[in-house]
Amino acid sequence: MKRSISYLFKEIWSYKPSYFIIYTLQIICKGIFPFINVVFPKYIIDELLGERDIQRLVYLIAIMIILNLIFSFVNIVLDENISKIYNDDFNRYFETNLSYKVMQIEFKNIENKEVLEQVERAKTGLSWSGGIGGIIGIVSSIISSCITLIGTVGILMIKAPILIVIVLINVIIDAKFNNEKNKIQRKNFEDFSPLMRKFSYVFYKLTEFRYGKEIRLYNAEHLMLNESDKYNQAILEIWKRQSEESYKYMAGMAATDILRNSIAYGYLGYLVIKKMSSIGDFSMLINTNDTLGNVISSIIIQVQELQKKSSFIKEYIDFMELEEYTSIGHKACGQQEKHTIEFKHVYFAYPGTNQYILENISLYIEAGEHLSVVGLNGAGKTTFVKLICRLYEVTSGEILLDGCNINEYELKEYMKLISVVFQDFRLLAFSVKENIALEDAENIKDKEIEDIIKQVNLQDKINELPYGLETSIFKYYDEQGFEPSGGEQQKLAIARAIYKNAPIVILDEPTAALDPLAEQDIYLKFNELAYQKTAIFISHRLASCKFCDKIAVFADGKIVEYGTHYDLIKKENGIYSELFNTQAKYYA
Repeated sequence: MKRSISYLFKEIWSYKPSYFIIYTLQIICKGIFPFINVVFPKYIIDELLGERDIQRLVYLIAIMIILNLIFSFVNIVLDENISKIYNDDFNRYFETNLSYKVMQIEFKNIENKEVLEQVERAKTGLSWSGGIGGIIGIVSSIISSCITLIGTVGILMIKAPILIVIVLINVIIDAKFNNEKNKIQRKNFEDFSPLMRKFSYVFYKLTEFRYGKEIRLYNAEHLMLNESDKYNQAILEIWKRQSEESYKYMAGMAATDILRNSIAYGYLGYLVIKKMSSIGDFSMLINTNDTLGNVISSIIIQVQELQKKSSFIKEYIDFMELEEYTSIGHKACGQQEKHTIEFKHVYFAYPGTNQYILENISLYIEAGEHLSVVGLNGAGKTTFVKLICRLYEVTSGEILLDGCNINEYELKEYMKLISVVFQDFRLLAFSVKENIALEDAENIKDKEIEDIIKQVNLQDKINELPYGLETSIFKYYDEQGFEPSGGEQQKLAIARAIYKNAPIVILDEPTAALDPLAEQDIYLKFNELAYQKTAIFISHRLASCKFCDKIAVFADGKIVEYGTHYDLIKKENGIYSELFNTQAKYYA
């Protein structure tokens, strides 16, 4: 609990320290406010039953009304500021930080089931805790309740100390009931997160247009809806179970509160009958008894609630404090235009498995050399590229850039050296210009983007669009957006890589949706653009291998053939020769 509160306080102080001022004012107002309606009625009743001085009576009523109005107004203003401005702002702040953290964790973790569930627990924990409003709101409530507690105890100590004992017994019983209720909720939280992750996956896939064709053509909507309903019912069962298990404890709390009030009314009534107390004192002490009972119960329940919500927000904090990268490096990358890449006895198995995807890969790529990587599906080609991009770390061996282990280079600087287009690339629902230039979109001139658009043969399509380069891709956020074909999407992804103009270029089968002539044209242009750059090309269409300096043939995670196109095509019973000649038959 201490760790959770400390973390939140540091975040508040770093982001918006004025939050503390608002909460301090709210604590003072809520701590003092109850006494207005506890103390003033006593004097009003005593005046009505005593001297009945109209002027004094009006004076007392007026002060009570004015103070109520002032404190009510201040509390409303503070509540509105906190709930509508600060809490909402902080919720977005924490959600944004969570999203940013997801983007910063190591790539290998996005395929790790445990990490994915931890992300979902972080989201659920942030939601169930109520975020800043849920945690800090409870802290402020506890402090303001303590202020009220001091005042009410002082009044009862003077007038009716026995009521303090009765209230304490009541709140101890209530605290036990509430603690049991919280245990139930914490237990259900553990069951809730994995179900919510599965439900979210199915439900949101139903709302994503990208899956529309498959869902319609294969009548998958029934499967998806059934799965969604299955997880939804399981979630509802958790809520139902929680409600049923909590009911008896809530009923017990209500019963003890009724008993406490009954005893208090009987005792104070007896004092009035015996003329040991006035009617005004009766009213004040009844209100004080109620206030004390409520405030002690509130403090204990709020402390328990704070423990519970702190355990929820802890899931968020645990995720936020995950180590982002095991090796980010500190060495500066060289400024040269050409770079060498070397694999030295590299073995790689995906985290959590013992099966090697790559085995004993040793390969040297000269500065400015163009390498084609070929092989059947599952041969390890894409994994080879991911290792170069530092999306994974090798299991053993090492990869060198210009003779230095790539993990020694500063990560962000290293990433700037590589332009890569993967076969499963993604475009964003932003403008054409923003998709190509990304972080430079605000500063780049349209002329530079237009030149790149011509290089990938998209100028005619862009000219047809209502807003040209400013037209949004897809219609998620803009009715005027356009839905590019598969080939157009690939050309935009390639344009993005061209714009980056990095000294190392990697194309991992990004042209699968293009016809052979368009693909050949793209590769030829990329070959020209990558002139004197180190380049790696992966393609199933082996005609594109002709313009590469060397070809590496992968099979079963190993490099089984290596050489030029003309060397490998002559090799009898060679994999490359067989693949090339098989494809050539269809273009004869």
